Amino acid sequence: MSHFTRGRKAPGWIKAGDVVLVLLVLAAAGVSMFMVSRANASEKGSLAVIEVNGHEAMRIALGSGQPDRKFLIHGFTGVNTVEVKDGRLRISNADCRDKVCIGMGWIDSPGKTIVCLPHRVVIRVTGKRGGKGKVDTVTE
Repeated sequence: MSHFTRGRKAPGWIKAGDVVLVLLVLAAAGVSMFMVSRANASEKGSLAVIEVNGHEAMRIALGSGQPDRKFLIHGFTGVNTVEVKDGRLRISNADCRDKVCIGMGWIDSPGKTIVCLPHRVVIRVTGKRGGKGKVDTVTE
């Protein structure tokens, strides 16, 4: 049996080049994920849109100089308390059973959302143009 393996490695053995290639691919993926996540991190949204049951209920300016405030959103089956502070917002209280929306925390970057499914409330932060007419992707 030694004459079959002399000078050759059995198939399936991992070589040093394979390990290096896998590490390079993982490093490239990690760097690209970091760059994409940081692309919008510095941009603050200037507007929050609140929808209840699929219909726009209100728009809130988030820019600097806006007053801190709390207000109630009457959802489909209950009430959410929305808090706006320092150009960001969150749901600070809700009378839904699971309270996942409270755990979503503060949002202030375009594309970030808070959702309360039981009350059918969606809060999303948009960029400077308010999300209307902005081209996200072009396909042919």
